[in-house]
Amino acid sequence: MAAFVQLQWLLLTRSPRLLATLVIVPLYALVFFTAVRSYGAPELATTVALTAFSMSMWSQAMFVAAEVVDNDRWDGTLEPSLLTPDAYVRSLVTRICTITALSVPVLVEVIAIGRIGFGFALPVHEPLTALAAALLLVVGTAGSALLVCALMILVPLGRLLQNALTYPFYILGGLLLPVTSLPAPVEWIARLFFLSHGAQLLRDAMTGSGDGHAAHFSALIALSALQLAVGVFLLRRALSRARRGEARLYA
Repeated sequence: MAAFVQLQWLLLTRSPRLLATLVIVPLYALVFFTAVRSYGAPELATTVALTAFSMSMWSQAMFVAAEVVDNDRWDGTLEPSLLTPDAYVRSLVTRICTITALSVPVLVEVIAIGRIGFGFALPVHEPLTALAAALLLVVGTAGSALLVCALMILVPLGRLLQNALTYPFYILGGLLLPVTSLPAPVEWIARLFFLSHGAQLLRDAMTGSGDGHAAHFSALIALSALQLAVGVFLLRRALSRARRGEARLYA
């Protein structure tokens, strides 16, 4: 596993463009914090910080981690890797988790922008809860990236689907609007999405006002694990079909 992490880190250092999302997306916080200060609503600063962080993590997964298979194809390593599919799947899971985990420090970056640049307090009352929630979000988000990897192999229009997996999931994750403000059918769907529970846990950890940690943690653990399991399963199926010539390796 350490070798897979080292491999992915080497690939990232050789292609700094793969880290562009982590540089660009947090800059949205500048716009968000400016709006919060202009409208005199400092109580929204915490939500703004967590929204910028969660958007960065999701974007990193959808547009960088989800393209690991395509990058391997262009590097000429995909076809040989299919000769040992189990080892390749383990490699993909580790590498995609590594790429997604690189977004965790963005939370610190966004909080620093709010504190130093705009003077918002942004305290973290429960740092261990925040860290645990962020790591669980890495698992679920990496599972989503694995799922997109599989779809890009199985579905000819997978790349178009990849481009659509942004703002709808920001809404379902409760990043742009509170889940409770969504229409009832959409709210139920949102509560089945791991990101909504993770975002709420992060809010509670920063404000220290949450009293439902156990319920949100249980849901986040179960849904993140399920997301990862589904992603791994579909990726195995996609690579198996690719080995038999039944699916495109690139669409």
